Amino acid sequence: MKHPKLVSLIVMLIVFSSVAGVCWALSTAHEPDEQSGNPMPQFRFHEQIRDAAIAYISDNHPETGQFTDSFAWAGGRATPEGLLGAETYIYQSQGWNVTIHYTVVANPVYSITADYSAQTSPEEFGIPYRILWEGTWKNGCIIETSYCFAQ
Repeated sequence: MKHPKLVSLIVMLIVFSSVAGVCWALSTAHEPDEQSGNPMPQFRFHEQIRDAAIAYISDNHPETGQFTDSFAWAGGRATPEGLLGAETYIYQSQGWNVTIHYTVVANPVYSITADYSAQTSPEEFGIPYRILWEGTWKNGCIIETSYCFAQ
């Protein structure tokens, strides 16, 4: 070998380029859009799951209809920094708290909790409501695992 330093430099550049490429691919990864198969940004994908869960609740539990009319959602990723292997997203709107949790694996099962609580103020007369729904989302399908409606 006439140029061992040159060979070492080339090997290091190849390794660096490979690592940088993998890091870039992971940082720009998107979940697929279930209808079209096109990539969808992560936050939009979680919003789609959230909205599908609320639609499921409204469609399958008519008594919740008055609480599922319109939303102004706030929230997003709530995974603590440094936690690897799992993600949590939390959204709030008009008495609703929706939590989406999943393990970071290929084609995960998303656990969803939708919790609604309506408290009456001291000036109002009425009975408070509570909805607690749990389910999963996988491959575009919502499956209910628990439901409670209290008035």
